Amino acid sequence: MKNHGEPSTSSLNRPWYHSPSFIFLVALTLRLAVLTIGHTYRITPRGDHFQFGWEMGRIARSLALNQGFSNPTDLPTGPSAWAPPIYPYTLSKVFQLAGMYSNASGWIILAFNCIFGALTCITIYKIGETIYGASLARAASWTWAVFPYAIYWPVRVVWEASLSAYLLSVALLLTLKMRDDSPKLRTWIWYGLLWGRIALTNTALVSMLPFFLLWLLYRSQQRKNYFIGMCLAGIVMAAAITPWLIRNYSVFGKFVFIRDNLPLEMHVANTETSNGLWTRSEHPGNDPEAMRRFQELGELRFMEEKQQQFRQFVSDHPQLFLNFSLKRAAYFWIGTPVNAEVGGHNLLPARHLGFFLASALAFAGLWWTWREKKSGVFLFACLLLIYPLPYYLVNPFPRYKHPIEPEMILLIVFAIIHLYNFSFRRGT
Repeated sequence: MKNHGEPSTSSLNRPWYHSPSFIFLVALTLRLAVLTIGHTYRITPRGDHFQFGWEMGRIARSLALNQGFSNPTDLPTGPSAWAPPIYPYTLSKVFQLAGMYSNASGWIILAFNCIFGALTCITIYKIGETIYGASLARAASWTWAVFPYAIYWPVRVVWEASLSAYLLSVALLLTLKMRDDSPKLRTWIWYGLLWGRIALTNTALVSMLPFFLLWLLYRSQQRKNYFIGMCLAGIVMAAAITPWLIRNYSVFGKFVFIRDNLPLEMHVANTETSNGLWTRSEHPGNDPEAMRRFQELGELRFMEEKQQQFRQFVSDHPQLFLNFSLKRAAYFWIGTPVNAEVGGHNLLPARHLGFFLASALAFAGLWWTWREKKSGVFLFACLLLIYPLPYYLVNPFPRYKHPIEPEMILLIVFAIIHLYNFSFRRGT
């Protein structure tokens, strides 16, 4: 594979402590230590253990009880397509193995997250080495390995965020390699299988696939062969997700593309009584009337009703919807406002500042990547500019940004190195 950064150190001459495998082992050990010593696997039982995976945890419970992929809230509501299937099915197996909502199940599923959080060190290293060179690759990989914020998600949150971040980084790395290596048919097959797994893990990430493919086609000197390969990858991806689409059609009687809960998310974040952020006031888990309606209509018709209510709100209040969306776009990058009072001190401004600095450095890194004509700048730009767009319509929880944070770490480290070199030159 052609390297577009500085020449990389040969794996034979590279010190063992520079190895991405060693960084992975340190990252995994650190995450498992925090998980175990910090007792983060002891997830609060409040709300009948709802924070143990939220709706995914409820679906996993139904699966473990042989009730099928159903009941994403507190009461029986029938078949569901609330979430993509991979993570709930994984969690259900953990429940069957170690007990429903038990501490042992908490440790196992969070350790599962930790494995993928640590594996991301390797993909960060490989991407960084390809684009920026070995020195920056090591710095970014070590940053991901030890940075507390990167450790937080796998050890605290029962969600697919760590798995999604890893899978997307693998897709980016494979895309960069395919541009350089004139991929064979089996590579396109693996590419299609990878994106099928991504779609069944975090459907929102599929928005990146067209841009990755367009980049490959544009950069290729053999566009006919690449186009054939892309068609093959698309067929393989379609084959990978088709069983789930057939399942959805069989239980709902109409086509549902993997998941169906977006209308509810858009509705509860866009009402005349909201401030543009997601609230649980109209969520079936909190509102008895919404739950009654959910049970009465079933999930699909309930979501269709919420979609109509959302469209009506946008039609009646276009300026308010625009204001809400702009506010959510800002909060995606500076963090949503939460209760951050510690010892009588309000730390919310510090929280916003931390998120803002990280985001500003990532965009600065993107700018310098473009200025220096590094490989893959278009892909980075799509991750920062296109991927977040759907979350500007709903509440931009920080965990929704986590799948692109490995790439943000690379850009942040690149920006910090630039700023350091600039200040050093000025000092001399």
